[in-house]
Amino acid sequence: SRKMSLPLLLLSLAALRIPTVQCFPSHVRTAQVRGKMFQGVSALQLARGRRRREVSVRTTGDLVRDGGRKQRRPLHMRHFGARATLLLTGKVFQFLLGMLNTVEVHHGERLVSAVENRQNGTGLFTVSNHASMLDPAILAAMYPWDRDPDRTLQYWPPWTLCTDVFFKVNPILSFWLTAGKAMPITRASPRGLKQKYLRDFHDKLDAGDWCHMFPEGKITQPWRFPKGKSRLGKFLPGVGKLITSCKKNPILLPIYHKGMHDIVPEEEGDPRMPAKPRSLVPKCSKRVDIYIGRPIDVSDILEKRKSMTSTNWESDSKEDLKTWLAISRRVRDAMRELEDEAWGVDGAQLQVEKAEAEAMELVDRREKEKV
Repeated sequence: SRKMSLPLLLLSLAALRIPTVQCFPSHVRTAQVRGKMFQGVSALQLARGRRRREVSVRTTGDLVRDGGRKQRRPLHMRHFGARATLLLTGKVFQFLLGMLNTVEVHHGERLVSAVENRQNGTGLFTVSNHASMLDPAILAAMYPWDRDPDRTLQYWPPWTLCTDVFFKVNPILSFWLTAGKAMPITRASPRGLKQKYLRDFHDKLDAGDWCHMFPEGKITQPWRFPKGKSRLGKFLPGVGKLITSCKKNPILLPIYHKGMHDIVPEEEGDPRMPAKPRSLVPKCSKRVDIYIGRPIDVSDILEKRKSMTSTNWESDSKEDLKTWLAISRRVRDAMRELEDEAWGVDGAQLQVEKAEAEAMELVDRREKEKV
């Protein structure tokens, strides 16, 4: 028995090892089939001779698209270590914002209803401003956790995008990001909006999952903007492309948060250049307000451009770009209304700033046409 104890101990440790997570998720697109062994099927299911069923994404996270594109379940549903890491990270974020700081969620029932009560197969696309590198902690603070961790992980967290640079730092950071359902995205990619990583993110949304995105594409804190002006940066057209490429229109929900720039403040300098945080240690005794908006209706834009635009992912015609920008502008207008509610800006000033922004966009469009 003593001779057998050492091999059994080694096998037990091997079963609990942290898997090597690749930086890029292309390896999870297609389930590997080797003889009768299907990945993701437990030994008990194989022993009973049961084949893996294609069930709802809302319950297991499996993805089956037309044309044979398959993806495995999220890492925390397949690996105990990832599940424990995700729950621990969520609790740390809740402690950071809920205990060391003060968080108030306004209209939180809108988010809960959209997450838990939407139709099966309908994706949820939440967008928010990006004020600090700890903004993902807001996703843990604003969603009410159930006493049962399994029920919480059935809906939370959403899929998010993160620059692929962080996935290449070390395997531990890559594992942590993957456990939190973060997906890589390449900034300044030669393929732009046609890159495969953005399509992987789109596949999750199209399959009915909850996805979250920062349309500004970078951190923008209030010090970068003139006093009295909007604190929102320019929204990128990727939001519009993700929505127009879905087979079924997702629920588009805006979220605006105020106060994260006080917890992780940046070193003020040239507003046009990237800035570093003053300290990697978050501040305490600050207040964060989170505002959940109403679902944004873009059906009129989609119907108007339906016959003029293409649903092909590789398409990048001028008509497609106009549709994407129109949706991005509408999303920004909805976010602007939440910003008005958060900062107490009057409606007249909001209309003036909106008119100024439209005038600037018209000037830029005419200059591009001349070129």
